[in-house]
Amino acid sequence: MSVPVEKQGLRQSMAWLHTWGGLWACWVLFVVFLTGSLGVFDEPITRWMKPQLPPAGAARDADDRAARAQAVRVAQAYLSQQVPRSHFWGIALPSDADQAVRLFWEDAQEQFHTIRLDAASGEPLQATDERESEGGHHFVHMHFEFHGGTAGIWLVGFFTLAMLVGLVSGVITHKRIFKDFFTFRPGKGQRSWLDAHNAVSVLSLPFQLMIAYTGLATFYALYMPVGIAVHYPSEDAYFAELLTQPEPREETGVDAAVTALDALLLGSERQLKRPVGFVRVEHPGDSSAAVVTFGRSIEKSGEYRLLGEGGGQVFFDGVSGEQRDLQAPGELRGGVAQDVQSVMRNLHFAAFGGYAARWLYFICGLAGAAMMATGAILFMVKRRQRSLHEFGARTPQVYRIIEVLNIGSISGLGLACIAFFWGNRLIPLGVDGRAEWEILAFFVVWLLTFVHAARRPVVAAWVEQLLATALLCLALPLLNWLVVGDQFVRYLQRGDGERAGVELMALVLGLLHLWAARRVWQRSQQAVGARPLRPGQPMPAEGL
Repeated sequence: MSVPVEKQGLRQSMAWLHTWGGLWACWVLFVVFLTGSLGVFDEPITRWMKPQLPPAGAARDADDRAARAQAVRVAQAYLSQQVPRSHFWGIALPSDADQAVRLFWEDAQEQFHTIRLDAASGEPLQATDERESEGGHHFVHMHFEFHGGTAGIWLVGFFTLAMLVGLVSGVITHKRIFKDFFTFRPGKGQRSWLDAHNAVSVLSLPFQLMIAYTGLATFYALYMPVGIAVHYPSEDAYFAELLTQPEPREETGVDAAVTALDALLLGSERQLKRPVGFVRVEHPGDSSAAVVTFGRSIEKSGEYRLLGEGGGQVFFDGVSGEQRDLQAPGELRGGVAQDVQSVMRNLHFAAFGGYAARWLYFICGLAGAAMMATGAILFMVKRRQRSLHEFGARTPQVYRIIEVLNIGSISGLGLACIAFFWGNRLIPLGVDGRAEWEILAFFVVWLLTFVHAARRPVVAAWVEQLLATALLCLALPLLNWLVVGDQFVRYLQRGDGERAGVELMALVLGLLHLWAARRVWQRSQQAVGARPLRPGQPMPAEGL
């Protein structure tokens, strides 16, 4: 008999909150953690998905300032001709990750546009020229906004807050949490899932608390906009004052050409004593409001400190070319509060520590995903053994919906992720919007896994999706060899460790999924042997 709510103590109340709050949040949070773990290695994934790029660390000209200046010239010529007046221009200069010039702009209707140009000629690159792909950035966008823009960021923020509640309530509920960490009883059904859930939870608890809190702090201006809206005319004005940068000026509506950016680029690099990676022009074409900013793109190279971005920025008047401000590399602005927020942001994005930090985040992120998965499965394992009839006559239907959501969210997401890699190799190069087709393939496969889970018995759905994921993972190097003509051994011979690492990890994950499918099948067969089935009775789900 359940304890009446008014007579429940703190632990019982926290147990209810942890169980039901965690259940409805775990599916979204599993997606956040798994895609975030993959997103830690977004650059190697992008490099594998774009075979035209050179290996990481490939030798480049000792002084390619002239090439960067030429890239800025062709970018400015294209933008001046196509969108002379815009909310902003963005120019990403060629790098190891992309040899093209990438242009970004917002038109008069604030619609976002992007295009890639040949860095030497300025000609737009067509889809047939290179393997267009979102690459590993797809997983980054899934991690923090589900490709949903601002609405997606709010969605992830809500469930991140729910995660903090779940972590605290979980610590209160499990009074023997550290003792349980050293307890594992394999092959015991519900007890095994509980032990696994406790183990991965305690192991990664500090990381989970840190990653959830810093994720919320990263978007503080979006989640708590009222203070900024009351005291400042715009968010740009707030950050300009906070970071003591040139305050934005009102637009006059009077046309004026943007100053030559190539000369400003070379001057900025001399002051920053490092190459510039990104150019931003605010309100190009306006005689007063146009501002040009030169800076360096954020990289996970280990060069950046935990406190401070390290890259530096130079600000110029967009019409006269007069320098308005210089933020030297490593210079901190905004006071103590902004310094703390900078530390939180860099902690969340692993913008320090090089590969050691990235592998640590990857492992801890997978542990967080395992925590969500084991919690969701544990909920159903307990209720298969003894239903609590929480929803009255509709309880079996609700339990079935939860089973489907578990399968589609956990095994289905893994299948969709590896399908994204297969889409990169199978979608023809000449398709318009090819990168969007890859992302569409990801979502279509993911949706189909929910349909499959709804149509199949529980154990059969788990086993079939795990086997499908294993097959696609193990066959990925073969697919790459057939389509691109490259493979794991050649990557190692060329010293291309990033691409080789992607294929090696695909093989490891394929073997893990194969083992998981085998374990689920064996457990189901043991359950069948222990309890004979009636003719036509579906396979029991106790194997989980």
